[in-house]
This record gives sequence, structure tokens and C-alpha cells, in this order.
Amino acid sequence: MRSFAGRDILSLKDFSRDEYFRVFQVADDLRPFARDRRNTDLLKHKTLLTAFYQPSTRTRLSHEAAMHRLGGHVLGFSDSKMTRAGDFYQESIKDTFHMLEYYADVIAIRHFQQGAPAEAAKWSSVPVINCGDGWGEHPTQVLTDLYTVLREKGTLDGLTYLLVGDMRMRTMHSILYALSQFDAKAIVVGPPDMSLLPEFKAEIDELNVDYVEAGDVRDVIGAGRHLHGARRPGRLHVIARGTRRQGRADPARVLHHARAAA
Repeated sequence: MRSFAGRDILSLKDFSRDEYFRVFQVADDLRPFARDRRNTDLLKHKTLLTAFYQPSTRTRLSHEAAMHRLGGHVLGFSDSKMTRAGDFYQESIKDTFHMLEYYADVIAIRHFQQGAPAEAAKWSSVPVINCGDGWGEHPTQVLTDLYTVLREKGTLDGLTYLLVGDMRMRTMHSILYALSQFDAKAIVVGPPDMSLLPEFKAEIDELNVDYVEAGDVRDVIGAGRHLHGARRPGRLHVIARGTRRQGRADPARVLHHARAAA
């Protein structure tokens, strides 16, 4: 297993099975700090920079909150219009990250352009974490999703994952890349104009992902053991399996509420 020290996290496509479980092990070790809402000084000498060129609530705040909980420092921006990248100068990613690398020990980036985090990593001497890049990927979201499933079900193998929504979305790309490392099946449900693109299907076929496509969620809802959904502005997709009780899904059956467009 490769070391995570000094390593960029840009895609789940090249994650090994052991690397997923290493991340989950560390999450388990650190979980008491989040659960008990207490801080430590594990990262008191480290600084996280959040470079968010796109709006975000959960993703940006979860990264920043984690760093604060662990005693680290945080700086950054959440609106590119307030930077040289978004004003009259239209500063390039190369120039921006040549500058940002001197202000932090790690940089978390959200960008509207697919491939932007990889471009940033080319010019940064400190690790870059992809927190969502256009239609590309959302590795940190899916790592959180899989960790949730693991805690709820005790395994990631032997499950059927029902993926519902816009299959062109970055979270769907990341979850399907991830499932290549587990003994799991995916059922993919999306409208025809939001179905898996041929070039992406070719990629996951090469990775031997076990998946089937279905036209209507009502035809396959009983087969899913974990529902994963993506939402877009103005659209509501089913994202959790469960019975309704007083407006809430039965917690005994719901595994995870995937908020893919954070």
C-alpha cells in the first residue's frame, strides 16, 4: 500500500482496496473527537487552505471543521470572484497555486472545471485534495459515503448499491470507480438524457465494475441494499430507501443520505 504522506488525492480510480480501509481505520481512530465535539492538538503545526472556486456548504465546512477539531489552522476562500482568479486579471491555476503552496501544508480545492485539481497539483509542492471538479469526480464525498455504509452494515462487500439520479455527476463517477475494489453490484437508474456516458462506461468496464442499468427506480427498488443519489438544482431525486414515519425515513432501513451536490 502506498503511503499517504505528501500524496495528492485527486481521484478514486487509482485507490486500492487496502487504501480505502486505511482511510476508514484513521476515521475510526479520530471519530471520538467528532462524536464528542472535542478538540485535540494532533495537527497544531499544520495549516489547511481551502480554495473553493465553487459554492459549497457541507464539503468546505466539513474539511475546515475537521482541521479545527484536530488543532490545525485554516485559511482560504469560498468565492473565486474575491481573488485574482475571478477578477479582471483571470489569474491561471498555475500562478495561483505557485502562490498558495507557500501558505499551507495541504490544499483542498473545489472547482467548476473538470481536471482543475490535477492541474493545480502539477504546480503545487504541497498535497492537493479534490473536493469536486465540475463533471469529474468527488472523492471526499464518496469516501464519506462508503465509510457510512461500512459503519452501518459492517461491510462493503456482498451489497447491491442502487445509484439514482444524474449519472453524469461527479459523485456517480467516484462511487462507480470505488466499487471496482469491492465485491459489490451497482444498479444504475437515471433519465435517458442523464445516463452513463459511453466513454465512462468504457472506463468502468475496463475496471470490471459489476453494474446494470435500469429505466425506472420502481422496477429495482427492492434489490438495493444501499441507495446513493445525486441531485441537481430544481430536481429532487430519491436518495434513501425507507418507510415514511411522520415525514422521516425509518432509521432501521435507511443507510445513508447522500448529499451529492454540496
